[in-house]
Amino acid sequence: MAPPRDANWIDGLRGVASFMVVCGHLCTAFVPWLHAPAHDPKSAPHLFQLPFFRLAVGGRSAVALFFLITGYVNAIGPIGKSRSGNTDAAFNGIARSALARSGRLILPTMIATMLSWFLAQTNAYHMTKHVDSTWIRQGWHRQEPTLWMAFKSLFRAEVETWTIGWDDYDGTQWTLHLFLEGSMLVYMTMFATVLVKPKARFLIYAVLYLYFWQLGEGLAIGALKGMNIVFGMFVAELHNHYKDSATSVLPAPVPTIMIVVGMFMAGYPQDAAQNARWSHTMQTFMHSITVEKSDVRRYWDHLGASTVLLGIFFSRNARRVLTSPIFNFVGRVSFPVYLMHNTMIKTVLTWMVYLPSAMNPPRNEKGEQMDLQRGTTLHIFVAVALFYYILYRAAALWVQHIDPVCAKLVNLFTTWAYGDSQSARSGPILRNNGTLEKTVLPA
Repeated sequence: MAPPRDANWIDGLRGVASFMVVCGHLCTAFVPWLHAPAHDPKSAPHLFQLPFFRLAVGGRSAVALFFLITGYVNAIGPIGKSRSGNTDAAFNGIARSALARSGRLILPTMIATMLSWFLAQTNAYHMTKHVDSTWIRQGWHRQEPTLWMAFKSLFRAEVETWTIGWDDYDGTQWTLHLFLEGSMLVYMTMFATVLVKPKARFLIYAVLYLYFWQLGEGLAIGALKGMNIVFGMFVAELHNHYKDSATSVLPAPVPTIMIVVGMFMAGYPQDAAQNARWSHTMQTFMHSITVEKSDVRRYWDHLGASTVLLGIFFSRNARRVLTSPIFNFVGRVSFPVYLMHNTMIKTVLTWMVYLPSAMNPPRNEKGEQMDLQRGTTLHIFVAVALFYYILYRAAALWVQHIDPVCAKLVNLFTTWAYGDSQSARSGPILRNNGTLEKTVLPA
């Protein structure tokens, strides 16, 4: 069993982001109209369509948080070694992390896809095809007619998750190849800037940020991945600059104001921004400062999540909250929660919500079966509560039993790939004059 990680505020924030993603998908499944700020421009908004409250049912800004955290945690180590002048350790760390990171991301994802594939082949998604929720119904996957076709389907899904960014058995995995690309963007930037002074690296961050900002039209490359990764590296630079004094740099009210403003920006609606004056104003403003055809929703997601991250970074109280036991737990299980939640929505939650209707399927006048109808509001609330318990309980078991196996396999491969033990030391990567030198590894 792997030892528990120390309480860390960035882990707690990752747990919040994971929880928000699940909330967003539940909203899309059962109350998709909440993604708009109002039903139409003349209608009064629902409570959870208002700013701040809508974060409880929105998950888009949480995806931005994941990219910010990716940039932050992968850059801290190399930046720290660079600032201390230990460039050989920085280069070695980047080289080892780049290889290990791929395995740590790909192996658990493959296992999650296999789980969804197994459920599909045992016809566990049968009810999913007949429910009245469009989002859940779109996640249905047929049971393949032969074992050969089933394995071909699994192989295709495993490969396409990392090539075209789509997994037939779990559509919510479309971001994972972007997380891997984002990690490699961090390592490439760190490799290129290990020898430069911190002020120069800040300038490089600014140039990269402006580059990704103007891409605009490229959803995955620009506003979703690039800017968040770069800003995460920027905060990692601040971490190494201020060290333990970061929470005393700004006056007490300022970090709180930053968090509140960030939460407002992160609440920019996913759909129909023109239905409310506040969101329409935000839409018009962002269109005026971005290139043509930009997805302004991703820009607001980024700005909101980045401002929240920066506010937490400078806030002692916010960090204290995020290192509490409950946030430490949700942070530790955040990745398996992300990997399993869609599969469990299509099975466990669907069974609980639609079982009464499935026991007596509704039919039209011709005797044809109609979509299964969900239960009452109270029924759904109880089902969602049970779903969350089962999901987080399963995620805890994943961390206890599956993560250690994945970590061991990654360590075995990297040890073999390097041709030495993880603790072995290689020769210097750079000479004093900065020219490349051949590294000699023991036979």
